[in-house]
Amino acid sequence: DMFRKENKFMPEIRLDAGLQSQGADTGAQGSARTPIMGSETVTVEQCRQFIRKVNSNAPDIIPFYQKYGELLGIRWGYAVAQMIKETNYLRFDGDVKPWQNNFAGIGAIGGGVQGAAFATPEQGVIAHLEHLYAYASTSALPVNLPKVDPQFDLVTRGIAPNWEDLNGRWAVPGVG
Repeated sequence: DMFRKENKFMPEIRLDAGLQSQGADTGAQGSARTPIMGSETVTVEQCRQFIRKVNSNAPDIIPFYQKYGELLGIRWGYAVAQMIKETNYLRFDGDVKPWQNNFAGIGAIGGGVQGAAFATPEQGVIAHLEHLYAYASTSALPVNLPKVDPQFDLVTRGIAPNWEDLNGRWAVPGVG
């Protein structure tokens, strides 16, 4: 269960007990697979409370995850978990700094490289979700959503329909 694995930032991350089982399928090797695309069961308030237990000063960006996650058909609660891992509960104690509004570490490759910066928190969330969409889907972005992810066109579209498929391509909650 990727929300219970240990890592250097979070000894345990578990937004909702039903997240892992909801929508999981079984891959060719018999292991559970967790689709990136689909509907979400976690609530905005559950995510807020989870983050604020660790960082009471966290900016309230969760409604953006819900709004744009639903627009793109992404299970946005998992994206919130990924954001928590990438930003250490929105404390930004790595290469990416708060002013960048880069909640997914897009373009941050380590060694002090800060990666992309976005003008607003909303744009940063959109970029995160668009990046996931690029990995999980071959469909075009909705016409009413401007492309803000600078690496959207660099992704092999649809190569990672499940969260587990991001291993070795992008950091995922609890794995790497």
